[in-house]
Amino acid sequence: MARICIVDDEPIIGIGLKTLIEEYKRFSEIETFTDGESALSNIMANPPDVVMTDIRMPRMDGLELCRHIQQLKLFTKVVVLSGYGDFAYAQKCMSYGVQEYLLKPITEIELFPVLDKMLSMREAALISFSHFEAWIDQLEEAIWIMDSVRVDELLEDGKREMFDRDTEFQQHLRVSDAIRLLHKKVNARGAYRMEVKPFADENMDITITYAKFQSEIRSWIGRLSEYRNHERIDVLEAAIQYIDEHLFEEELSLDKVAGKLGLTPTYFSHYFKKHTNETFVQHRMRKRIERAKQLLAVPHYKIIDIVAEVGYESYPHFTRVFKKATGYSPTEYRGLLGIK
Repeated sequence: MARICIVDDEPIIGIGLKTLIEEYKRFSEIETFTDGESALSNIMANPPDVVMTDIRMPRMDGLELCRHIQQLKLFTKVVVLSGYGDFAYAQKCMSYGVQEYLLKPITEIELFPVLDKMLSMREAALISFSHFEAWIDQLEEAIWIMDSVRVDELLEDGKREMFDRDTEFQQHLRVSDAIRLLHKKVNARGAYRMEVKPFADENMDITITYAKFQSEIRSWIGRLSEYRNHERIDVLEAAIQYIDEHLFEEELSLDKVAGKLGLTPTYFSHYFKKHTNETFVQHRMRKRIERAKQLLAVPHYKIIDIVAEVGYESYPHFTRVFKKATGYSPTEYRGLLGIK
């Protein structure tokens, strides 16, 4: 369930709106405020999903409240209610990221569809941010291992999927967030302190375009390359070495290998498949089956002992995997070798 804040300096209107929204039955919490300042304090402490605010209020009016909410870069969706049918107000509100502008008095016929829209936008924004975070994680990893090809792929994907649809100002905000997150993640590794160009300062009166963002990120790879004397981290070599050393342990997994390399499973999975033409699971199975064949060719080795030695937890599981890979059961394979 969602939360909503109602801000109106006329208490009777606030109470009426709260009653109306209770009938809507999609908000678990409905809070009312009579001025923008008290509402803003609450919003900063516990951001709601939706804010409905009047324009004309004492202490802090609705427009100023909208401006602060925009600066906070919250997921909160804003609806402005006003008794003034002034298009200039609507224009100003929209410049502050307000999604809807409604004229008082308002009934459920006008209000409920708008609330439906706000909640749908909220859900889409949360999904979008999850996608954004996953993209940032993959981009940071590609930067860290200096995989320029993958960085370029991710930059093009991000441009197409997340940034091309933004307005100039929205792109500025999203790019600023991207640089800030990437900077934090790279520096959190502790091995190298990456400095960010001044244009990433949100207080500067300059628009940060996606093209500038791309240029900055590519410069990071150059700086890392100089720091490492132009020696690239060989992720594949490190991964194969770790897999070979732990191949016959039951707990060997993609997550474990990725964790040892300081990468997310998603990025490591993509990287491994791209450079080996097989998935991690396929590679692990192939290597284990190769070892099993070698041991099956030794007559005195019991099959039940081979099962544990090549990393499988049970004889039936090993038999299924071996037959799927070779077309024969372990016993049949020994028979082909003339071993009874």
